[in-house]
Parts: sequence; C-alpha cells; structure tokens
Amino acid sequence: MDRRRRPTLKHFIPRRVPMKRHALLLVGLALTLSACAKLETSNPGVTTSGAHSVMVGQTLQLTATTREASDTGYTWESENPGIATVDGTGLVTGVSAGETGVKVVGAQSRLEGRHAVVVIAPSTGTDAGVNPDQVPYYLAWSMSPHADTTAEAFTHWNAAGSVPTSCARCHSSEGFVDYLGGDGTAAGRVDAPGKTQSVVRCETCHDSAAASLTAVTFPSGKQVTGLGAEARCMVCHQGRAAGKDIDAQIADAGVVGEDTTSPALGFTNIHYYPAAATLFASQAAGGYQYPNQVYDTRFRHVPTFDKCNECHDAHTTQVRWDECATCHVGVTDVTKAWDIRQIASRNQDYDGDNNRAEGIYFEIQGLREKLLASVQRYGAERAQPLCYGNTHPYWFRDTDKDGVCSAAESVSTNAFASWTPRLQKAAYNYQLSKVDPGAFAHNAKYILQLLHDSTQSLNAGLTAPFDLSMLVRNDPGHFNGASKAARNWDTSETVQASCSRCHSGAQGYRFFVQYGVGQSVPETANGLECFTCHENFEPTYDVFVPAKTWLPDNTTVNLPGQDNLCANCHIGRASKATIDTALAAGGTPRFQNVHYMPAAGTREGTLARIGYEYPSKTYAGRLTHMGGVQCTSCHVPGGTNHTFKVADVWNARCETCHADQSAAEQIRNVHLQDYDGDGNTTEPLKAEVAGMAARLLTAMRGVTGNGICYNGDANPYFFKDTDKNGTCSATEAVSSNAFAPFTPALVQAAHNYQLSQKDHGAWAHNFNYVGQLLFDSTENLTGAPPTNLIRP
Repeated sequence: MDRRRRPTLKHFIPRRVPMKRHALLLVGLALTLSACAKLETSNPGVTTSGAHSVMVGQTLQLTATTREASDTGYTWESENPGIATVDGTGLVTGVSAGETGVKVVGAQSRLEGRHAVVVIAPSTGTDAGVNPDQVPYYLAWSMSPHADTTAEAFTHWNAAGSVPTSCARCHSSEGFVDYLGGDGTAAGRVDAPGKTQSVVRCETCHDSAAASLTAVTFPSGKQVTGLGAEARCMVCHQGRAAGKDIDAQIADAGVVGEDTTSPALGFTNIHYYPAAATLFASQAAGGYQYPNQVYDTRFRHVPTFDKCNECHDAHTTQVRWDECATCHVGVTDVTKAWDIRQIASRNQDYDGDNNRAEGIYFEIQGLREKLLASVQRYGAERAQPLCYGNTHPYWFRDTDKDGVCSAAESVSTNAFASWTPRLQKAAYNYQLSKVDPGAFAHNAKYILQLLHDSTQSLNAGLTAPFDLSMLVRNDPGHFNGASKAARNWDTSETVQASCSRCHSGAQGYRFFVQYGVGQSVPETANGLECFTCHENFEPTYDVFVPAKTWLPDNTTVNLPGQDNLCANCHIGRASKATIDTALAAGGTPRFQNVHYMPAAGTREGTLARIGYEYPSKTYAGRLTHMGGVQCTSCHVPGGTNHTFKVADVWNARCETCHADQSAAEQIRNVHLQDYDGDGNTTEPLKAEVAGMAARLLTAMRGVTGNGICYNGDANPYFFKDTDKNGTCSATEAVSSNAFAPFTPALVQAAHNYQLSQKDHGAWAHNFNYVGQLLFDSTENLTGAPPTNLIRP
C-alpha cells in the first residue's frame, strides 16, 4: 500500500436523518411544499403558484401569472399523465406515485413555465397516513447529506435565527429558490434571509426556476452555458472565491513585490466542496492561475458519465459505483477509486516520487505534501512558522515549530497573519485541493497544475530551495490539455468549424469524419478524451475507425488498417490541389500553411499529394518499411501508456533492424549519398533533410533580396527580414510584419519548406518524398538543378 495515509471512510459517509424525524419531514414534504407568493421581475416568463405534492386520487390547484406580458388564459399539460393529470384550469389530479412536471403556456405571450409535482401514495392498514416508502425517492433523499438536519451546513445559524442572505443561497431551501428567482424576485441574489434547519428539499431542485436553469456564473465572473440538470448542483458547488479575488486584494493593499508582508493581506478560502470549479478548471478560473501559465479546461469523461447527476445519484448524492466498475473494474467505493490511473498519465510522475503506478489521487496528495513543505520552509525562513489545521481559518502560527497544528494552536486567536502575495496564492491553491475531496476525479490535471505552479512559485522565493526538477506538470501529446493545440480557442470558448475536427475532442472529430465538414464546438477541449478513438472501454477498448480519410482538397481515400483514425488529423490542411486552385483564382498570391504534424500526408507521398509537386516530375508513393507502414506500426499505443512515442518501443520493436542506432533520430540505413551537399554521407537522414531545407530557404532569400526570414514558432511563419541578417528577431516575427508579396513560385516553395518543418519525422515518414519536394522547389526558384544536392 502507498506510504501516504488514506483518509477514513467516515469523511465520505453522510449522516443519516434520525428516524424519529421522518414524521416531521413528511409533514413538511406532503403539506408545505408550496411556492412563495410571486413578485414581478424583469425577466419575461410564466410563474406558477400552488403546492408541489398531492396524494394519489386527490387534487391540487395551480395558478399562473405572466411577467412582462399579458395573457388572458393558459394551457396546461402534464409531462407524465400516468403520474398526474391536469385539466384546462390547472387542476392537478394524482394518478400514481412518482414525480413529474406540469407545463403551462400563456395564450397570447406563448411564454412558458413549469411546476414540479410529487404524487404520494398513502399507507394502508392501521398505520394509515403518509408512507415514506411511497414518496418518490424519499428514502434515498433522506439518507443523503442534503437531508441531514444535524449537519453544520444547515445548523450553523440556529442561534442567530436565520441564515444571512450571503449564505442562504446554498444553506436554505428558500434561499436557493430566491437566488434563482423562483419566488418571483430578481434572480442572481437572495433578497430575504433563509430559514434555519432548512435542508435541500424536493422543491429546492424541482422549482421551475431550477428546472429551467441552463447557465451558471462562477465567482471569477466567468459563465458556463448550455447546461442541463447539472446546473442546479453547480450553483452551490462552485466555491465562493476565485484567483482574481487574491489579485484584487493585493492591488487594494498596494503591496509591491511577491515577498512583501502586509497586514492588509489574509488567507482566502474558496469554500467547501467546490466540485464544479475543479471540473470546469480554467473555464471557471476557480484556482489561482499564475500568469504566463496555461491551464486545462473542463474535464470530459465519457458520454453519459460526464455530469454531476450522471456520476452521482441525484437524490442520495452517492457515486454510482456499480456504473464506474463497468470500465474501472473492481472499483466499488472511494478507496478503490483512489487507485484509478488512466493510461494517458502512466508515463508521468507528477509528484516526483518515482512511482508511476500509484493512483492519480496519490499523485495529488504527494504534490500537495511538497507544496506544504515549501509553505512551511517559506514561513520559517522569514521567522514566521505556520502550520495547516482542519479548523477555520486553517492556517495558524506554528508556535512550537513542529510543523503540526496542535489543538492549542488551532484557534482563531492564533491565526497566521504574516501573509505575502506569494504565500497567499499558494495557500489558496493548497486549500482548493483539500476542500474538494473528489478533485482527483473531477479534474486531476487542473489540480496538479495548480499545485505544481504554487510549489514552483514558493520555491523561487526560498533562500534554500528544494530540488523540484523531478516534478512533471503536463501530460504528453494528445493528452496535453495545456498545449496550444487544446487552448488556442479559450478566448472565444468555442472551437470554430474549420478547426474542430482535430481540436475539440470526440464531438468535432466524429462529426467531421462522418460528413466531411466541421461544426462549431462551444466547449474547448482539454486534450483528446478516450471516446475520440474508442467505441467502448473495458474489457475490449474497440477502436473507432472512420470509413475514409478526407484530403485537403475534400476528396477522400480509404487507408488500410486503422490509419483513417490517425490520418484524418495528420493529413495536412493544404496541398498541391488547394495551392493550384488558389493561384488559378487570381488575386495576390499568399502562403498556405500545410498545418502541423501532417505525417500521414508525407507517408502517402504522391498518393495524397500534400506537397507541391511540380509538373513533369515524378514523386515517391507510399513509404515502404519492413517493420510495417501503418501509423501504429511505429507509434504503438498499447504497452506504451499511449504516448505514441517511438522511443518508448525502440528497444522492443526497432533495434532488431536498427541495431546500429539507439534512437529514431539516428537512422540512416540504405540512403548512402550526400543529399544535402555538405560532404557528410554518414549523418542521419534527419540532418540530410535539414540541410536540403536550409538550401531551399537560402534560395528563397536569394530571389527576395534577402528580404524573407522564417520563424517556426510564430504564425504566419514567413516574415520580412528588415535587417537582412537571415534571422527573424522578436520584433520581426509579428503578424504585422508578415512577408509580402509572395509570387507563385515562392508560395509553392514556402509550402514545401513548411512541410519539412512541421512534419518533425518527415525524414522517417517518407525521406524520398520530402527530399524530392525540397530539391525540386530549390530548382524551380533558381532555374537550374541545385549544385551538390542529390534528388532522392
């Protein structure tokens, strides 16, 4: 078992509602589930009034009022007549035990409203009355934390007599309905204090305002839209603070410098169980996100188990462990879930303990321990030792300097008060990782990034820093949700149709491969989720293979094996056909970017024609290779933790034939000539391609009077070389200094040069093809075969 202490199950088992309270709760359920008097708001709609529960065979009367419009009448419709019916006057009749809704529509305005209805079956025999077993979901709800009348969340204000408006939104049923505007007051605030001992009841979540909620605004000010039933959970489980609050406090305090102590600074607590803030990550910006760092966005699991109410039972709030076990075999409770580690992360050692097999929960725990050690060394170096306790306000002066908060130290009068901006930010992220006990499942990658950056920041402020070189921040390749490939669209929070096929995960990819066109995807991805490439999971993990690969000119080919899966993204987005079409259309010629890692296009050679192939020239076809020519022949997914790196399987698959090399970059093999003319016939093929590409760039500079330079890290890549030194400086590599004008010959050459740069393995994927493109481009620009170069 892991060296770290596992929390006990008592932290995850909800308190039970004492059975003697059932009668009182049933009275509240059966007799007082009624809507408050409705007040006019600025939002058009139909508000309903009336009780929310009715016995089988009995009736209840509903009425409706239209806001911001006038109606002479209403139409009423039951969502499930088998549970309750409703007539034209709004009279509801209970038919059978269950839960449904009644829809009401204004006759003239056509505005709609909804009223939740619970139908209760009476008991029979000597114990006549309301039977808890016959109240839909009653027993499930009564055993949940939401129904715990003894919980601190609902009893904290008993002495005061009411829940203050700043807290009532989540700590009283009336406050929640008030906050959503379900009582007729303006939404977005609580207008009246809530009642004490007011647990989360049926009408809390089934009020019409709650049922119609589709957007939630987080403390950061960021809003998430397009939500369903999970929005009700997110209203309260989002925290009450955000990273921006810390920046605002620092600015208000006028503190200069990261390590300046100020009495105006204090610990900011995000609040408790902020699962939605963790889940939506940078989309909600709940953590303190350090400048110049990129953070993952919303964690996407698998379809139908991706939302609060899909993983948690809506009434018990418990995780649906039986469903989890379908994929995570053997996971039957939270202690088993701690050991979950998806294949995408098995090559990463986030906490630096050299254990890549431990569950991601323990990676978070290990990294959090390193952050706490940094926090305490930071305080000790400034003669302000501190410790973390499990009571408010959590950070205390460590008077005995033993690193642990004793009971005597964990009191408000001993609260730590020597805060600096650097310490404040790190302590906030530490607390976020603590108060969401399910953070490892909600969005482990985001929490790991926050802890990593906090630790690194504190370490930079230490006189005696820790060695943190072993820590890892991001996942590799397809799973790096902090990469530009995943985060380029965060500003708009929408991946446009032209990019969604490869940059929005399963939704955009699957739409494109079916229809050949993209669709706008309103949620940016945090890397490729499993469902992008797999049809199902345990035990078979069947691979999804599209029927064809779409080429840049919108024609299609059917590649062998599973290659259509990879090629639809690694085929490139510009080709000879698209360039010829653009040039034939007239206008100012412009550079067309082949796009990134177009490995499949290079491998297919002239069969795909993603390179600019010149007339009267012949070009290599598909790569031939004894070890196989499918993508996964070299980039093996199974057994390599899905990194797809050749290096991970080099010893097992490659060195049988390539015994003289220890890495793919060293391959030379049967290509014996000096293709780039540098006099070296033993250098790797990678160097030969680099040499030929350099000759082409020299030719491009020659025909432009040395007026062009290239920077592979800045779009649009080719810039005006104003000082003509052959290098794009930081001031030159900006979009406003993009190279112009292009000639047709330069467009063609620039395309082939970019292909050689953006397919990082072009020398392996099809050396002959890329070498031919570079040779011919140089010849076309200079008007003669390039001296000393050899065409493969």
